[in-house]
Amino acid sequence: MKKSIILIMPKHFEIYKAFLDNLEQCGFEVKLFYASDQDFRYVNIIQKLTNFFRKTFFNDKNFKQNLKLNFDSVQLAHQFQNLNSIADYALVIRPDYFTKDTLLLLKTKAKKLIGYQWDGLDRYPKAKTLITIFDKFFVFDPNDFQKYKKTHSNILLTSNFYFDIATSYNANNSKNKEVFFIGSFVENRIESILFLTKILKKLGYTINIKLLYFNEETPKKYADSGITFIKDPLTYPQVMEQIQKSDIILDFVDTVHNGLSFRFFEAIYLSKKLITNNKLSREHELYSQSNILVWDTNITPQVIENFVNADYKNLEKKDIEKYSFTTWINHILE
Repeated sequence: MKKSIILIMPKHFEIYKAFLDNLEQCGFEVKLFYASDQDFRYVNIIQKLTNFFRKTFFNDKNFKQNLKLNFDSVQLAHQFQNLNSIADYALVIRPDYFTKDTLLLLKTKAKKLIGYQWDGLDRYPKAKTLITIFDKFFVFDPNDFQKYKKTHSNILLTSNFYFDIATSYNANNSKNKEVFFIGSFVENRIESILFLTKILKKLGYTINIKLLYFNEETPKKYADSGITFIKDPLTYPQVMEQIQKSDIILDFVDTVHNGLSFRFFEAIYLSKKLITNNKLSREHELYSQSNILVWDTNITPQVIENFVNADYKNLEKKDIEKYSFTTWINHILE
């Protein structure tokens, strides 16, 4: 008999589809719920004026977000009424996107409630207030684990992973002389991106770098950079298609947390070279100097050229599979 699982998570970038597909591939019966990604609309003028007043005079930037969370909470509570049986598991991705009431209600619908916070706890402190609701609460940042394990016996360390179904997005996993990166425009990393872009161009690589921008002046300022500026983010399936047709993947991590990104594991799974500024990469068992270049501002163009020209070192399949979604889900549910 199939095990049943309730999956609840943000709708961002359609990554929920990868979770759903991979869970079904693992043999689970899945009930999917997610937080709305639609722009929030005030119910009435009073809400709008209250938000303006609180933001202006009390510097309260969370009032509107809390209204949205409460709106989602009501919608989810209504949807939960259609659950006619108790699931074996409920898995919550990014618990900070949901209210305490939503999570407490969800707990009555499953035998075991499990959370995974794939962003730092100090960056999203609301998540810390929800930890005790869960049977098990996983974090990907080793610093978060060390900091909170003494006060929360249910907090556990895990890592990100690659989806086993990743290659289904595009069966043609080619290796072109192309470098790919996608992310938001962040002022403190643009110089590093421009530096790498210039060098890789000289080495004959096609530059496929997409930055999400929020200021209309940004694309104008970097018009000759070779970077593509986008207003709308790509979906996760679209990102995977871009990765699979590239030879080198760039990974610039956010310094506010300290774990390995999905890009790290996707690059390894798909045998792509990775240039990353995440120093934790060197400590990982799958790290190889031939496959991963840990970037800092002291890296010379010659080091980059030597790296891209070196043969890729193939890794043992059994070692790679330790970091698959299938291995990950079995571990957190055990």
